[in-house]
Amino acid sequence: MSSFPTVKITKMSGAGNTFALLDARDSSVWKNLEKNVHKSRSEFAQIICDKVLGVCTDGFLLIEKGSEGFDFNWDFYNNDGSSAEMCGNAARCAARFCHENFAKDLKTIRFKTGAGLVTAEIKADGRICVRMPAAKIIKEKIELKTNASSEEFTLVNTGVPHLVQKIHNFKDAGDLKEMARECRHHADLKPAGANVTFYSLTEENKILAVTFERGVEDYTLACGTGAVAAAMVFAKESGNKTVDVHMPGGSMEIQFIPGDFHPLMTGEALVVGEIQYNLEVIR
Repeated sequence: MSSFPTVKITKMSGAGNTFALLDARDSSVWKNLEKNVHKSRSEFAQIICDKVLGVCTDGFLLIEKGSEGFDFNWDFYNNDGSSAEMCGNAARCAARFCHENFAKDLKTIRFKTGAGLVTAEIKADGRICVRMPAAKIIKEKIELKTNASSEEFTLVNTGVPHLVQKIHNFKDAGDLKEMARECRHHADLKPAGANVTFYSLTEENKILAVTFERGVEDYTLACGTGAVAAAMVFAKESGNKTVDVHMPGGSMEIQFIPGDFHPLMTGEALVVGEIQYNLEVIR
């Protein structure tokens, strides 16, 4: 048997968007081991998210002791090791993780994130409602020239930037992946680039959406900030205050409150399993 120490990794899913969560509070096992890992958190994130040596997730989230009046701080990484200011699906997962493991008395949890305060409420039905960062439309119309065409988007910031485009047939999204990849890295959006989100209308207050995410560099099964971005563009067009967003991995309800720039996103957070991860992998 290996003599290397292990840490507990919890794999969770928010509408099919998967995350590896780790207790990194001052009293945690990880806090005592991290100084001997000899890897940056960015490098460790890439290993943890890897489909061979890791737990095959879209992101890695460390939960830390709260500072400045927050219940918890978080440190979030995409699976390529890049950091992200905010992830709505990760926020739901983080809320359930914290509530069930070390904050059972808290029904509302305040997280300090790269995008500022994110508040999550545990609902009676088990779903989790996240008060997202302030969302705004940066440009109602932005035109990006690609190798094959000229594409028109709405540029939205929902904690992270999204290029949003309405399409008539959702099945067309599969053929638009390479265009999305090109626009995600477009010179007009340097240095950070942007996620690319496509949506189409199904019913009066329901849309289908999919996001090509920075860091993952592919379509993901779900993206919370992408769901909000698509819903925001659709709500501006339709006047709807509540929008059901269906992504390949699951559904989220997005609510816009008049006079409040912070949308509410409600959905499930599922525990896939717990893994005792052997640090021999990263020696």
